[in-house]
Amino acid sequence: MDRLQLWQAANLVQKFDEGSSIYADFLATSGNIVLGADARSPTLPSEALSLPEFASATQVVPMKFPDAYDRDIFASQKTDVQSRWTDLWKRVLADSNAMSICSVRNDLCSKAERRFLSIVETGRKVDGRARLGWVNRAVNLIIRPMSDWAQYGYAQYWASPLQTLGSGAGDCKDYAIVKFAILRQLGIDQDDLRLVIVYDSSRQTEHEVVAVRHEQQWLILDNLTMSVLDARQIDRYYPLFVLDYRGARDFAPTVAQR
Repeated sequence: MDRLQLWQAANLVQKFDEGSSIYADFLATSGNIVLGADARSPTLPSEALSLPEFASATQVVPMKFPDAYDRDIFASQKTDVQSRWTDLWKRVLADSNAMSICSVRNDLCSKAERRFLSIVETGRKVDGRARLGWVNRAVNLIIRPMSDWAQYGYAQYWASPLQTLGSGAGDCKDYAIVKFAILRQLGIDQDDLRLVIVYDSSRQTEHEVVAVRHEQQWLILDNLTMSVLDARQIDRYYPLFVLDYRGARDFAPTVAQR
């Protein structure tokens, strides 16, 4: 099995049961690597204190991979994430430009643009944490869960916000990308907004959420719940990569074999 196949196997697979998503087990059969990091470690980037601090950030989380790959797999993941995010960021900005035209010429709006701007317009009517809650619930309800395999025929397609709202379907990263774009449109400071790829230890799979800094506290918007959560209270998520306007970066985990 090559690195690309291993990366795809390690990613989110969704099942569907009466309209709700159930996350499948992490796809691996043998071996193990351990990822762990201290959010206060001097090996982290200088911006470490501005990163979301999850309750699990100082815990060691087992991730199952064949023994021979460990560091190479994580390095391959990082390169893949950086490449995909660079491409997606261009499309996020293109969607934002399209929305600017739509806001002036409503007759030129697509269904996806109307959906996007409807959430934004309602979000402007509330403030603070209530606004975050509205965006989280609205996006969770307007998108139905569907895997990349089911929708596009292959794993790990990173759709733009308008593409997801146009189809009305997506997986966890698509929910997160739409929320990220809507919060940008609502004027959330770019330094207070992150996409975070985490390892969900309870489901033994990767997952993607939005982190927003509000009143000096990182809050999490997640398609698995309608509630806005404090990152420090989530002990099942281990952060792997953070994505924002500056690019894609890892949380500088240490990688060691059992």
